[in-house]
Amino acid sequence: MQQHKRWGRIKRWVGAGALSLTILLGQIPQLYADTPGAVPDISPWSVATLNEGEKYGIYPMDWYYDGTFRQSITEAKFESLLDTTEKKLDQLGLKKKSGTPSIPAGEVINRETIITALFQLISHYELPEAFGNTEIGAVEYMQQTGIVKGTKAGLQLDQPATVEQAVVMASRLVEYTYDKAGGGAEGLLWKVTHNNNTLYLLGSVHLGITDMYPMHKSIRDAFAASDDLWVEVDIVNGDMTYFQDQMVYSDGTKLQDHIPAATYDKLQRLLKKLEMPANTFDSYKPFGISNTLTTLGYFEDPADSGLAMATGVDRHFLLSALLTGKPIHELESIKLQADLFADVPVDTQAKELEEILDVLLSETGSKNIANNLKQMQQYWIEGDAEGLKKTLAAEGAFTEGDTNQRLIGERDKNMAIKLAQLLEKDGTHTSFVVVGAAHYVMEGMVVDLLKEKGYDVQLVEK
Repeated sequence: MQQHKRWGRIKRWVGAGALSLTILLGQIPQLYADTPGAVPDISPWSVATLNEGEKYGIYPMDWYYDGTFRQSITEAKFESLLDTTEKKLDQLGLKKKSGTPSIPAGEVINRETIITALFQLISHYELPEAFGNTEIGAVEYMQQTGIVKGTKAGLQLDQPATVEQAVVMASRLVEYTYDKAGGGAEGLLWKVTHNNNTLYLLGSVHLGITDMYPMHKSIRDAFAASDDLWVEVDIVNGDMTYFQDQMVYSDGTKLQDHIPAATYDKLQRLLKKLEMPANTFDSYKPFGISNTLTTLGYFEDPADSGLAMATGVDRHFLLSALLTGKPIHELESIKLQADLFADVPVDTQAKELEEILDVLLSETGSKNIANNLKQMQQYWIEGDAEGLKKTLAAEGAFTEGDTNQRLIGERDKNMAIKLAQLLEKDGTHTSFVVVGAAHYVMEGMVVDLLKEKGYDVQLVEK
């Protein structure tokens, strides 16, 4: 029973929509990396497409860094890309024709080979009428649909295809097929209107998976139609120095000076289990350790955290806004969110750290945390606001604890006030607002507060 209660309390760390997932995840690579991160080898023309395509799971992002991304694609990578692209298309549930699609043969894998192979993939499904006439030929069809785009020199069909060109075309094919079939993750999107102003409210899951992409076209269209993007905190461009400073002691003391010896001993046991140095967190305050350890609990391999962070919903739209020149605004600030955690009394921080350590040291603790995240992600994919609400509300996860009370309540009221100001502006304006899904689905939070103010708030059905 006590273990059950502790697990319920942990859920507030993973669902409250503050920095407990996204910002502090940025600390994990620093704990494991010995060298600075490499710079991806990507051409400017492909960046916008790859911002979407890299999240589909059809190629590993390691391809950006192996020194061959802009070189001719190898047969092994070509076959891998076709296989994973087909698996992604299979998820749409379209009926397949008999036989198997043939892979064009040739000594050189040129652009025409890639185009033909991808066309063979899509043609192998029994496609609805919305896909148009696929009998016109590979190059013409792929060009008409925008999957293939030329240069000033034309399509250059006989030129060797690079890895970059191949993954760009495969990414376009996935998006095109999902859109025509009406597929894609449904997400949690509300439309709020008042006079001539509109808000699109998208609930975020801060750590993502490839099944969350591509998002349903209605979500992407809402973003494209918006004049600006609003987020809790700009985790891409923001200066994280204040938050990082708040996470550590600056007075010469160490963690051991602030928490019970028994709690510190449990931390050492967990670090040994994770094969991390014993002094990893000696300079950290308890709240910083709690957040980081909770995130570590999601992954058997810490390297998996990179993909989870890259596929986080808020991060995706922040990058999309940067690429499209869309203004980015914050509903809160780094300082506010850092203080939410740092101002919790140290005794409470220590108690909550011990609860998390007990869960992670148990036989099923990490598995429970990972399963909880997967469940939230699946509800998001299915657009199941009620399912997510029940998961987040279970075990009193949003009603107990000093930290929890700081994460909700006043924050939601302040967010609602700022959003109401956007709705009351003169003229015509549309904003896309991405915050943690809990702030929208839970009773008495942002969505309910906007309804109470008399605005028209509708869940967007897909």
